[in-house]
Amino acid sequence: MLLKDHAVYCFGEFTLDPVAKVLFRNGEPVALTRKAAETLLVLVQHPGKVLTKDEIRAAVWADRVVDDANLAQNIAVVRKALGVEKGNPAYIETFPGRGYRLQGPVTAPVVEPELPAEAEPAPEPPAAGPRGWRRWVGAVAGAALVVGVAGWVGWPSNVEAVPKVLALSRLPGKEYQPAVSPDGTRTAFLWQPEGAASAQVWTGDGQISTGAASSPAWSGDGQRVAYLRLEGGKGSVVIAPGTVVTEVRLPEVEIDSRLLAWSPDGRSFVVSRAEGLAVIDAASGAQRALTQGFDDVAPRFSPDGRQVAFLRVFHRGAQEVFVMPLAGGEARQLTNAGHPISDVDWSHDGRSLLAAMNRESEFRLWRLGLDGGSPVALGIYGDSPIQFALARGSERLVYAQLQQDRNIWRLDLAGLAWRRVIASTAQDASPQYSPDGRWICFRSDRSGEERLWVSRADGSGARAVTGATLRPSVGKWAPDSRRIVFNDPHTAELYVTDRETGEARALGAKGVHPVYSPDGRWIYAGGTERLIRMPAEGGPAETVLESKGVSLELSADGKSLYFVREPKEAVLWRTELGSGRFERSVEGLVPGCTSCWALDRAGIYYLGGPAEQTLFYREWASGRVRTVLRYPEFLWPLGSGPFSLAPDGKSLLTVRVDPSPGDVLLVSPFR
Repeated sequence: MLLKDHAVYCFGEFTLDPVAKVLFRNGEPVALTRKAAETLLVLVQHPGKVLTKDEIRAAVWADRVVDDANLAQNIAVVRKALGVEKGNPAYIETFPGRGYRLQGPVTAPVVEPELPAEAEPAPEPPAAGPRGWRRWVGAVAGAALVVGVAGWVGWPSNVEAVPKVLALSRLPGKEYQPAVSPDGTRTAFLWQPEGAASAQVWTGDGQISTGAASSPAWSGDGQRVAYLRLEGGKGSVVIAPGTVVTEVRLPEVEIDSRLLAWSPDGRSFVVSRAEGLAVIDAASGAQRALTQGFDDVAPRFSPDGRQVAFLRVFHRGAQEVFVMPLAGGEARQLTNAGHPISDVDWSHDGRSLLAAMNRESEFRLWRLGLDGGSPVALGIYGDSPIQFALARGSERLVYAQLQQDRNIWRLDLAGLAWRRVIASTAQDASPQYSPDGRWICFRSDRSGEERLWVSRADGSGARAVTGATLRPSVGKWAPDSRRIVFNDPHTAELYVTDRETGEARALGAKGVHPVYSPDGRWIYAGGTERLIRMPAEGGPAETVLESKGVSLELSADGKSLYFVREPKEAVLWRTELGSGRFERSVEGLVPGCTSCWALDRAGIYYLGGPAEQTLFYREWASGRVRTVLRYPEFLWPLGSGPFSLAPDGKSLLTVRVDPSPGDVLLVSPFR
C-alpha cells in the first residue's frame, strides 16, 4: 500500500515513495535498507544520466565519508532488490571509473489517492505458541499459493512466455533449501525464525520436523517429505512425521548446504556423509558408499533415477559439478569454474543440468550440457547463494537466496559484552588484530570479490589491501604491523601485501594459512603433507614437520607451533620446534572450525561444541578449562575463523552471524 497524498516515482514495475523511502513492486513492498532506498532515489531522480560516484556519495552520505566499496555494496543491494535484467527499465548500469545510471523511463511525480477507509493492515503473527505459528504460517503460505495459482491461470503457454516470479513465503527470519513436489503444487522449505537457534521443515500445512533439521526432499509421488534431523555432528534420515530410516555422520561443510535426495521411485536416498556420498535403502536403512574421501553435497537424482548430480567442495569459495551413475563407477566433472556453486538440479527432460554459480560477482542460474560446452545464463540471479528445485511434472521452479550475514564482533573479556565493529551485507570474516593493536585485517567480499581489508581497531576507515586478481585466505600480520602474509587457496601460492600501499608480492613457495614468527624472520605454513618455514624475505622452504596442517599459530616465545591436522578433527596439536615432538594440546574444538581459537601467554580461548557452541579458556599450567560464555548463535564453521586476541588481552575478535532474512519464490512457467 502506498502512503497517501504525496508524489511517488514510477518506473517499470516499481514505485518509489520518496518521503517514506519505501520501494514497491506491483504494489507489494520490497525489503530495502534506508541507505539503499536513498541511493535508488538519487538514481530515479536523474533517469538516463550517468551520476558520478562523488555525486551519489554527496547526496546519500552528506554527513560522512565513505569509500567506493561502500557505494558499490549499496548498489549491489539495490540491484538485488530490483532484480531487473540488463536492458530493461530500472536496470542500473555501471560505468567503470565514472559512476552509475538508471535505465528509464521514469514517470515522476504522480500523486496517489488516499487509502480507502476500510483498508486494513496485514495481520501480525501470533506472539507465541507453536499452534499459533502453525496457523499463521499455513495461512500466509496458502494465500501466497492461491495468488500463485491465479497467476498461472491464463498465463501464455507458448515458448515465448516470460516467466513470472511469485512469492510463496515471506516469513520473518530465514527461509531456504526449498523443495517442490513433482506436480509443483506443494513446497517444503527450512524456516529459521528470527532469534531461533535452528531451522525446521515447514510446508503449507505447518511444521513437519522435530529438532534441528535440514534438507527436505519430496517422495516421487509427492505424498511424503523426508529430511535430516540434526544432532551434533550426526544426522538421522527421517520420513515425516517420524519414521527414522538410518543415521549418518555429517560432512564438515556448511550445514546450510543441501545434503539429502530421494529417488523418483522412492526406494533409495542419497545422503552426504563425512566419508562422501552414500546410497541408503529406504526400507532397510542399509548404506552403500557412492563416493569416498571428498566433501560432496547437494545430491540430485536424474528424472529417470539412474544418475546422481552433486557438488564437490574443494574450498569454501570453489565447488564443481559432478555426475555419476547411481549404480557406482567414475564421477564425471562437468565444470572447472573455480568459483562458488551453491546448488545443482536436473532439467525436466534430464538432458542438461542447472547450476547456481557465481561467475561474474553475482550468483546466477546457468544451464550446463552433459557433454560439455559453454554454460548458458538464465534469468534468475542474486547477490547471495541461490538454492533451487525444479518440479519434475510441471514447468515450475522454486528458489531462495541463502543469506548468511557474517560480521565481526568484539567481545570484552572482563564484562563479557559484545560490540559489532565491522559489518556489511556481504561476508566479513577472519579478523586479526595487528601486533600494535591499532589495526584489524579481515577478509570480505563486500566489493564483489573476496579481498583482504584493513580497518582501524574500531572498525572505521576500511580499505582493501589486495586486488581483485588474488583470492586471499586468512591474513596474518608481521611483527611490524605493516606487512600481511596470506595464501591464495586456489593455487596455494604464498603472498605478502603491504598495509599502506596494497602492493602484493609472491614469495615463491606454496602452503596454507601462513604465519610470521614472533621475531619476523620466518614465515611458517601448512599443507597436505608437511609443515614448512621459509625466510620472511623469500628463499627456499624447509620442512618443519612431516604432517598435514592448517590454521597455524606460534606461541609468543616462538618455541611451539599450534595447528589442526585434519579439518574434520576436533583436536588442536602442538609441536616443539626445537625437538620436533608433537602432541595433542586441546580436544573438543568445533569440527570444521579449524581456527576458532586464539592463544595468549597463559592459555587458549577456543570454541567448543558442536551441539551447544561455547567459548572456553584452557590454562596451560594447570590444565583447567573454564567456561567463558555460551555463543550467542550457532556459528557456521567454514569460512568464519580465526579468532583474534587483542595485544592487551582485554578483548577477543570473533565472527557472528547476524539475522539473515530470506524468502521462497516461485518461477512459472520455467522451461
